[in-house]
Amino acid sequence: MTRPKPTSGKVWRRPREEGYVVTLPSGNIARLRPVALDTLLASGDIPDFLTPIVGRMLFEDQEEGEVFDAGNLVPETVRLIDLVVRASFIEPRVVDDPQADDEIGLADISAQDKGEVFALATQPARVLASFSDDQAQGLDPLSDGEGDEQPAE
Repeated sequence: MTRPKPTSGKVWRRPREEGYVVTLPSGNIARLRPVALDTLLASGDIPDFLTPIVGRMLFEDQEEGEVFDAGNLVPETVRLIDLVVRASFIEPRVVDDPQADDEIGLADISAQDKGEVFALATQPARVLASFSDDQAQGLDPLSDGEGDEQPAE
């Protein structure tokens, strides 16, 4: 009986290094990598807007204004999405001052595309891979219609 061999490091790294080609809602195509939120959290870059929400849950008798500032929720959420989007794009690269053909800025990415990238990038790599595979299957050539004529009703 043969035992399975451990997965090679190259295979483990492939999603992060090579990513997956995905068509975004805008119709633009990008190569994206999955983004581990725990890695971003460890880097200290993720905005800390969940602490007040957890605090509110733990300390129900506190005044809401003392624990939870909803005014910070939207900008902090946008900041989190932008961090994940920037980390996710392999091609084109997301940079502060795009100049080259393979560079774009955050302002070049629509809110809808950012939402899609965030949702895909924060899923396990297998989800991003299957999303990419599903798209490829949907791109099979269509019939040109010749020889498919049916009488009008």
